[in-house]
Amino acid sequence: MTTEAPASHPPRRAARFAVALVVSLSALTWFIAGVDWAPLAEALRQIKLGWVLAASAILVFEFVLRAVRWQVLLRPLGVQAKATDLFAAQVVGAAANTLFPLRAGELAKPLVAAERTGRTFVEIVATTVMERIFDLFGMVSVLVAMVLVLPTVADGPEGELVRNLKLYGGAFGAVALVCLLVFFLLASGDARARRTFATILKLGPPPVRPMFMGLFDGFVAGLGSARDPAALLRAGALSVWMWFNGALAIWCLFQAFAMDLPFGAACFTAVAIALTVAIPQAPGFLGVFHKAMEMTMVLWGQSDAAAQGFAIVFWAVSFAPVTGIGVLAMWREGLSPNRLSGLTLKSPSPPPPS
Repeated sequence: MTTEAPASHPPRRAARFAVALVVSLSALTWFIAGVDWAPLAEALRQIKLGWVLAASAILVFEFVLRAVRWQVLLRPLGVQAKATDLFAAQVVGAAANTLFPLRAGELAKPLVAAERTGRTFVEIVATTVMERIFDLFGMVSVLVAMVLVLPTVADGPEGELVRNLKLYGGAFGAVALVCLLVFFLLASGDARARRTFATILKLGPPPVRPMFMGLFDGFVAGLGSARDPAALLRAGALSVWMWFNGALAIWCLFQAFAMDLPFGAACFTAVAIALTVAIPQAPGFLGVFHKAMEMTMVLWGQSDAAAQGFAIVFWAVSFAPVTGIGVLAMWREGLSPNRLSGLTLKSPSPPPPS
């Protein structure tokens, strides 16, 4: 039984890494160039550490929720995995994504899970597509919640921002939620459902059709021969909880910086940062994360110094604690840096169902 990740393509990896490095260095230079160090230092001196610690704990708890959700997704496939083993895999994956290039953690995570459970790498990695789909569901749920909980602001730039978010965010969230529900229903069906999904995709632009078809086939492969509606509902509920957990951590950081912002702004920030970390960038998420958070906070009417301080602290609590835990888990698993740095985000594509 093999648990090794598939082979990579060095020239393509080098090109992708070069692009990611340029993106990160450019964003980091842009961020640093705009810093006024004295006001930033003052903003950092005034933060309330209790709220920062609360945010850190909440963000680490996210990986507990991820482990439990993964356990739920694996159970219908006959994989009886312990939540503690899957938590170890989750934090190793998160740490590898932070420390190594080209999203090495996306393969390190199923690699550790396969070794912990005694199953094959391909069996485990099939469920990672399901995780991504459920993450989309959680993110869209947070987006819809943002529309519902954002208070109405009468006038000014912030009022216009809130009105636009309610209008366009609500429309996009509602459409995306309906599309995801249709996706779940079709993916839980038989081969005829795949043909129906392919027909629906013909309404979209040709370049995106293979990507969505691949997601569909990957989701079906993750389901295997089992069709457990209760498991799908539990995974969906855990996904929504997980995304609101992240929004709660952001709201705690609002309190740490004495930012008078509603919970809806935390929901918006959670969606914004999720889209930001998907951009190709160097290990550590340096630069792109910081600039995106600075711009988001300025959009919500915060001063440059407060926005920059928030970006720095949010980055620290998002990555430092879980990376530390993940490095410890790597050591316990006997994973060497050479082995992890050789992993890339190239995994086998599941075959379409017959």
